[in-house]
Amino acid sequence: MRLSIVTVLSLALLPQLNILAAPMQVENIDRGLIAVRVGQGYYLSWRLLSGEPYNTGFNVYRGAAKINGTPVTAATVYTDAVAALNSVYTVRAVAANGVEREAGGAAIIINNTDGPNSNNTNGETAGYLQINLQRPPAGAQGGAYSPGDGSAGDLTGNGVYDLVIKWDPDNAKDNSQSGITDNVLIDAYTLTGTRLWRIDLGQNIRAGAHYTQFLVFDFDGDGKSEIIMKTAPGTKDGTGAFIKMGPAANASHSTAYRNTNGYVLSGPEYITVFEGATGKELATIDYWPGRGTVDSWGDNYGNRVDRFNAAVAYLDGERPSAVFQRGYYTRMTFLALDWRDGRLTERWRFDSGTSGNGSYAGQGNHQLSVADVDNSGKHSIITGAAVIGPDGKGKHTTGWGHGDALHVAHMIKGTPAPQIFMPHEDKSAGHGVLLRHANNGAKIFNVPKADTDVGRGNAADLDAAVPGFKFWAAGGMGLYDLAGNVVSATLPNNGNNTGVCNFVVWWDGDLSRELLDGNQITKWSVANNRGTRLLTAYGANSVNGTKSTPVLQADLFGDWREEVVLAAGSDAVRIYTTTITTTHRLVTMMHDPTYRCAVAWQNSSYNQPPHPGYYIAGDMSFPPPALNVAAVGGSPVDTSGGTTAVGAAKPVRTGNYALRVGRAAGTGAIDINYSIPDNERGLVRVEMFDMMGNKVKTAVNSFKEAGSYSERVVTGGMAAGVYVVKLRAGNTVLSEKVLISR
Repeated sequence: MRLSIVTVLSLALLPQLNILAAPMQVENIDRGLIAVRVGQGYYLSWRLLSGEPYNTGFNVYRGAAKINGTPVTAATVYTDAVAALNSVYTVRAVAANGVEREAGGAAIIINNTDGPNSNNTNGETAGYLQINLQRPPAGAQGGAYSPGDGSAGDLTGNGVYDLVIKWDPDNAKDNSQSGITDNVLIDAYTLTGTRLWRIDLGQNIRAGAHYTQFLVFDFDGDGKSEIIMKTAPGTKDGTGAFIKMGPAANASHSTAYRNTNGYVLSGPEYITVFEGATGKELATIDYWPGRGTVDSWGDNYGNRVDRFNAAVAYLDGERPSAVFQRGYYTRMTFLALDWRDGRLTERWRFDSGTSGNGSYAGQGNHQLSVADVDNSGKHSIITGAAVIGPDGKGKHTTGWGHGDALHVAHMIKGTPAPQIFMPHEDKSAGHGVLLRHANNGAKIFNVPKADTDVGRGNAADLDAAVPGFKFWAAGGMGLYDLAGNVVSATLPNNGNNTGVCNFVVWWDGDLSRELLDGNQITKWSVANNRGTRLLTAYGANSVNGTKSTPVLQADLFGDWREEVVLAAGSDAVRIYTTTITTTHRLVTMMHDPTYRCAVAWQNSSYNQPPHPGYYIAGDMSFPPPALNVAAVGGSPVDTSGGTTAVGAAKPVRTGNYALRVGRAAGTGAIDINYSIPDNERGLVRVEMFDMMGNKVKTAVNSFKEAGSYSERVVTGGMAAGVYVVKLRAGNTVLSEKVLISR
């Protein structure tokens, strides 16, 4: 017998992951079970979580009665053909020995449905959950409010996503437009429609697409999301109090720093962390960089100085950081911040004005993306034409300048690094569209377009009959394959022969994506050069004008496919979810850190759809790669998150507690090393659990003084597989995964 931290089997299952890297922390979300009324019954859908074996079976219950025969081991969906209205459903995971785990929460019942046309005569293809909002009254400048960009996070720690909605006044302005705007407001709502709080950014944050990006994420790993965004004097937190921490302690909250043209070109600028459950201010720091000389950013009236983006990225490979960007037309800057242990601290700065960084000036987009570009286990920042590494240093740039759209995904099957697809704006250069490798910037193909600002473009696998990513763009461009060959001169469209380049979404049952434009979802056939309407969301509408983007697109509940959040007039939003069945099983997208970060940065400037951190297309291989992640914020024996990758390069830490698991050389055992900090003493338990949450060994269950300890655990008699080692001391819980193979 031999214990191995990395085996041939695990390498085969993880072709695109650095399996020696420590796991990335993800949210401990619940099963996400939904039941949508279809005909006389319900269509059920739920999550497969990252810490569960891929072949985990599930039993489905209506009330106390199990309604399936053998456990569901294919897609995590089930149709109960005949059932009373508002039946109560639960699902239970089933271990390999047939023992059921405890049921998760009851299904969210969705009785509203929609389809391709207004009377559903072509069948229901969606259910929707309507959330009524508390619309603000008109602002001081007369602006009427309507829902704008949104985001999602578990704000209260109950394992269910909540929505964060930005209210846009109708006098909002693009940076190029003068005029005074009303205040930007940010609300938080539960899925049951309870408003948790409202943040008023005040008179010194201008309303418009480029001014406010709000990052919703569990930055400190406490199981609850925070909100981090740019603030200023006049900002009120979710309790109704003016911000007052750090540099805001001396702020003049009654002062309006805007000039007669409506631009805010003087006065303090901050970054504030808000508590997810209450909206309360937790920390405030000065925004870096300050405006400085306005015309140093590319104009003298206040347009380019206030071009902002923001993102979440796993820069250390383990925990999320917040990244704030100022400028991209000329000077381009980034500030990376960590919110940990109640402190907002700086990780690094990047400035194209710093010596050696000059080639990065002007290489930013109206959005940004994050991805592990070199299989290092850490995220880099893709600015558009450039890539900034996880250490805050430039990796490479094309020098081709600014663009209006950006897609970063694993677009070529079998390649370990992702690709970058980008249309370009510079008419004089005529760059057209470019596909390049994210790890080194090497060109894959370029289709130039003389004297054309290619304002929009997209990349996705669209048709399982013609597998592989396709690329298309506006401005008289065509549909291209991976070699840049023209597949069709007709762009994918929703039936009106006008190319749709905005969003793509996983909606029907296959692994290709569908077109999302406005309130319509269309299946595009590359083989037949035509589209089939799957959904027209009557009574709902997109946001952001001609961009026609959703409030939010994300895998909010149900199986791995995505939900679409649309505005419903001026006082509600609707979450649309598919009722088209599938045969494919994937882990929830929200446990893929690249996808989860994309949901967080989606509201930056010109919104773009989220892409995952591995290859998903009609010709993908199964089982999909395991995700190197570990859920945080859950109960000590919860196994809803985790990774089959083991052997972290450094101990898992919380405060001054530490845990590290390693192989005992030359033995069939593991060494569990842990430390208890000074001034701490008490009962310590160190236990091992299988991936179904069953305790298999107790290594320690005794009183311990402060100090460092090591326990050797013999693994003889344990089946090969992934196990969770848990350290519990007082209120502290640490965990690490270990893979035992024979």
